[in-house]
Amino acid sequence: MTVTDLPAPPTPAQQLDQAERQAAEELAAIIAAAVAAGITGAALLAIIAALIGATRRAAQTGWAVGTQLAHRASAGQRVGRSAYFAEPLPTSVDADVVAVVVDAAQRIDAARTGQPAGGVPVTPATPEVELARFQRRMVRLAITKIHQAASAATYSYARWLGMDLEWVTRRDGKACAVCAGLNGVRVGPGQKFTPPRGRGVPRRLWAGFQGLPPSHPNCRCRCIPREPRPRT
Repeated sequence: MTVTDLPAPPTPAQQLDQAERQAAEELAAIIAAAVAAGITGAALLAIIAALIGATRRAAQTGWAVGTQLAHRASAGQRVGRSAYFAEPLPTSVDADVVAVVVDAAQRIDAARTGQPAGGVPVTPATPEVELARFQRRMVRLAITKIHQAASAATYSYARWLGMDLEWVTRRDGKACAVCAGLNGVRVGPGQKFTPPRGRGVPRRLWAGFQGLPPSHPNCRCRCIPREPRPRT
């Protein structure tokens, strides 16, 4: 095999896609093992630590991809004058996982017993339906954390190096009004993105959006460092 025959290294988007798949598989395995003996709220509460660990690993992978993206884009750039510090995620992994698990445990117990649990009213859903809903929520949370971490890492290094950031929206025909409106928008070093205004943009955006991708859960947008433009 010659050098030209070697496969091209995965793109950041492909790496993020792989991180999503791995997280979904790991979460599914943890949940399946927990409820093998029965779908109960207690079974979910018992795996909070395992679910936190899996979601943390997903976020760490996102951070690594965001860091790699920043390093590639900033090759040859001199270190900026400002001190480096890591941008925190909008909300902690631990708190978000606990909130999702506790809510799902209460819903499953309400479905099993036919009695309200923890303030959660009884619904027509069965424990199996609630479990499937819980697994989807956990996967969505992991995906969101992957992309929050990737953007936070890219932003941290771009700010340190004094580089602009450009919002990149995945062009799959499903971009929401916010993401479509931000695609291609650039901000200066250390700045964050301001959501667009206009038709289709909700007045109140997702609380997890604090100026960096993702703009909503399951959002696959990212930001890319660019050479700083002359400022007038």
